[in-house]
Amino acid sequence: MTDDWRQQPGRARRIAFPKLAIVAVIAGAALASACSQPSDSQQTAQQQASDEQARKEADEKAWADAEKAGTAAAYTAYLQNFGSGAHVSEASQRIVALNETARKASDEKAWADAEKAGTAAAYTAYIQSFGGGAHVAEARQRVAELSRKEADDKAWADAVRAGTAAALTAYTQNFSSGAHVAEARQRLATLDEQARKDADDKAWADADKAGTAAAFNGYIQKFGSGAHVAEARQRLAAFDEQARKEADEKAWADAEKAGTASAFTSYVQKFGSGAHVAEARKRAAALETQGRKEVPTIDIQKTCQLAAGAMVKLMGGTTTEQDINACLDSEQKARDQIIKDRATYSSADKVQCMRTGVYLPSYVEWLTCLEMERDVRKMQQEERFGAGPWTLPRVKPAINSVGR
Repeated sequence: MTDDWRQQPGRARRIAFPKLAIVAVIAGAALASACSQPSDSQQTAQQQASDEQARKEADEKAWADAEKAGTAAAYTAYLQNFGSGAHVSEASQRIVALNETARKASDEKAWADAEKAGTAAAYTAYIQSFGGGAHVAEARQRVAELSRKEADDKAWADAVRAGTAAALTAYTQNFSSGAHVAEARQRLATLDEQARKDADDKAWADADKAGTAAAFNGYIQKFGSGAHVAEARQRLAAFDEQARKEADEKAWADAEKAGTASAFTSYVQKFGSGAHVAEARKRAAALETQGRKEVPTIDIQKTCQLAAGAMVKLMGGTTTEQDINACLDSEQKARDQIIKDRATYSSADKVQCMRTGVYLPSYVEWLTCLEMERDVRKMQQEERFGAGPWTLPRVKPAINSVGR
């Protein structure tokens, strides 16, 4: 009993080993079989790739056939059969282009037929068939023109029969592109020219009858290109020349009456080409020469330098060459003014004002004194003989008053 028990494990091991070997063989065979056969997902992917390739080939072939045919029907068939094909966009564009070409061809043929017929009915039929055609605007214009032709001819006949500017003008306004517009404008121009000539001649007759400068000026202003403008200007020139001569003679008489250098100089300035210019210049020069002799000579260089020095002592600062030159310029201008107006000063005023024995004699001081005395005397005369308008004496600033 005991020996049987001890021997059982060994017997069990001998029995279990063959069973394990059989199981291992079966498992290995199953694994080998699994490795050698493709899975279901792999078979599906391969089938899809094969189908996609077939679809692409069919797509390209259908597109090649459509391009070869080159018709809208062929491209439409392609779109119907391959709605998501690689050439759908291009096929649609080809169809649009072919349809547009066909539409344009039909439009042009219909327009050519309408133009050949040249009737309002033909143009109207074109408009009805091709409402968005390239020639619709022109077709409508042709219809309007044909409709207006009869009215145009009638209006022209009425205007010719009336023969007036108003009738012709109305025609051109109502039928600005009418068949007779050019002739209407020619007739209007003829009527206008005749009316202008009549008005020109009448205006000239009126001006000639008046015989005045104002009348001739009025004619020229209204008829600047009139037939009588040249003669009107000649008449005006004669009036101007006569008026100029009269003014010249009066001015010369006034200058002679005054008898002063300034009066003769003023005449020359106002009448540079007057009849007495040479004589006026001669007299003015003679009077100025005489005046320069009558006006004592002052050493204005010394006067200006001493006056400037005195001002520096009183006011401080320094004297510049510019200050001296300004003083010299003022002195020379004052002397020229005294010479020019010397005839307006009285002898007493000259004696009182033009003194050379004073400290720093100055032409500016002399001129100020002379003008003040003359203006005061004038004011006294006005108060004595009448209350006319008068002003206060005009006194110029005394530059060299220091040190007197």
